[in-house]
Amino acid sequence: MNPVVIGNWKMNLTLGEAQLLAGHVARNAEKIHELEVVLCPPCIFLYPIFEDLRAKPHNLSFGLQNSMWEESGAYTGEVSLSMAKRICKYVIVGHSERRRVFGETDVMVNQKVRFALQSGVSPIICIGEEGRFHLEDYYDREVGRMKNEGGILLQIDKALEGVKREDLDEVIIAYEPIWAIGAGNSATGAYAAAICYIIKNYLADKYSEDLAKEIRVVYGGSVTSSNVNEYMLQPSIDGLLVGGESIKPKEFSEICRIAAEVKSGRAI
Repeated sequence: MNPVVIGNWKMNLTLGEAQLLAGHVARNAEKIHELEVVLCPPCIFLYPIFEDLRAKPHNLSFGLQNSMWEESGAYTGEVSLSMAKRICKYVIVGHSERRRVFGETDVMVNQKVRFALQSGVSPIICIGEEGRFHLEDYYDREVGRMKNEGGILLQIDKALEGVKREDLDEVIIAYEPIWAIGAGNSATGAYAAAICYIIKNYLADKYSEDLAKEIRVVYGGSVTSSNVNEYMLQPSIDGLLVGGESIKPKEFSEICRIAAEVKSGRAI
């Protein structure tokens, strides 16, 4: 199972800029076979980028930033997975911006997760806390908080409710501390690794160790080329979800290169 770096472009770029960015990333992805690269542009740009990159490298995939949990219907402004299924392998679900700005609930996130899996699209489930955990002083208490209302482990439980065990290996858990997103205030590698380790142990206890190993857990939150090495050296972190730096061609390609280099143990 290869590590993964996901670029969430959010609501940025013109079509021309998006096409140039995608082309730059694709050319560089050809050199890093040990890493899966996922691009999540605004949905209006997906088809032209897909057409431009028909000969894309095998390790480059596309994802939606959001989707509806129905095949079709009277849902003005929403996007159905069937509209992008031929193009997208992934969909981001439950990002904190969707929860905060658009009022998405745990129930809605769960509906999206289950529908994505039914549709053959892998959900990237975002979880995160408002304030930093103090694991160094109050480990047991803080892990308990994670299981309470609003806690990240409870978010996982609610997101995966009703999901079949055989579908769980298609899931990616993206740990994004809300206090770090877009703030230039990234978590340290040790902190992120500790949280991802707790998540992996929780999944192992909830399901099984073998099954938990198939669920990739990635970190997101103010990731740059300067700190990617710190995260990817951690055994409990299987990849990265990159926001602002993912719309900078050279920076994002450098993040991918370093991530592949660290995980593969070879110079790229």
